[in-house]
Amino acid sequence: MIVGTTTSLREPRDADESVLAAMRNDVVMQQLLLARPRPNSRARVQHWLASVADDPASVLFVIADAETDEAVGFLQVREIDLLSGHGRLGIAVRTDRQRRGYARQAIELAGPYLRDVFSLRKLVLDVRADNADAIALYDAVGFRSVGTLRGHHRVGEIYHDVVVMEKVFGE
Repeated sequence: MIVGTTTSLREPRDADESVLAAMRNDVVMQQLLLARPRPNSRARVQHWLASVADDPASVLFVIADAETDEAVGFLQVREIDLLSGHGRLGIAVRTDRQRRGYARQAIELAGPYLRDVFSLRKLVLDVRADNADAIALYDAVGFRSVGTLRGHHRVGEIYHDVVVMEKVFGE
């Protein structure tokens, strides 16, 4: 467990499955995360958690309130490339717990762990260009835009631009 002032990063627990299932069934959240919304049962969430846990190129933390230990989201790094020293960040916080600093502190807590344990030198992420709040958060914790993929993510009949961002540790 990694503990900050308001946020902790910890392993997923059985009690977290309902929170994670609700997040994975939130259509708007999934669209903003560049995912394809689909129904997610608890069994499907269990499978997702097991597949990330079994993948040596991935790590997943539950983001929890440091005082209550209540699950408020998750942070995962997938596609970890140990040779080149990078991974792809994904992070989500429950809609009712956003704008309270959880995501910011989760990213700040994860950085040293990812550097020390996986020898990562940078993180990369994709974010919809119209997700101004997320882009502002990523800017605030040291991510920088490195390009835009035009019309890259389709939601319904609308094609959204996607901003590619990276954070190089030590910069």
